[in-house]
Amino acid sequence: MPLKIRVKPEGKIFAGGAVLKNVGTRPADLLILSDSPVLREDYMMNIDRRDDSDVSNVYFLLQVIYLFRGKDKPMDNLVVDTVKSFAKLYPQYGAEVDQIIAHLEARETFKALKVAHNLLALNGKPVPPLPAAEQAAALS
Repeated sequence: MPLKIRVKPEGKIFAGGAVLKNVGTRPADLLILSDSPVLREDYMMNIDRRDDSDVSNVYFLLQVIYLFRGKDKPMDNLVVDTVKSFAKLYPQYGAEVDQIIAHLEARETFKALKVAHNLLALNGKPVPPLPAAEQAAALS
């Protein structure tokens, strides 16, 4: 199914392995005809921001899975396990993590990414993880 997307002047999108930039002074309408991953600039995270917080690490991992079609690949279980470990360290995000895992298991990687994007917005300041002793117990 084609996807119509509007790109603001100077805005960027990732589409099918390429980053495209609108160099015009007006919004540009694009029609994506192939089934390929597409991300708007506000959903793209550069690798240098990955270590800003544990939430950004999870987001970056999900972004990679979405962009590079991580469906039914050996890494899928590793991603789910990593997200579950994150939930043990940050129990306040349990509902969001459950949604992310449900979307991953349903092969809806963009929906999982969208939930993680909302977590990033909520995570304006770093949330402390469990104390070290509780972390060890949670991960064992």
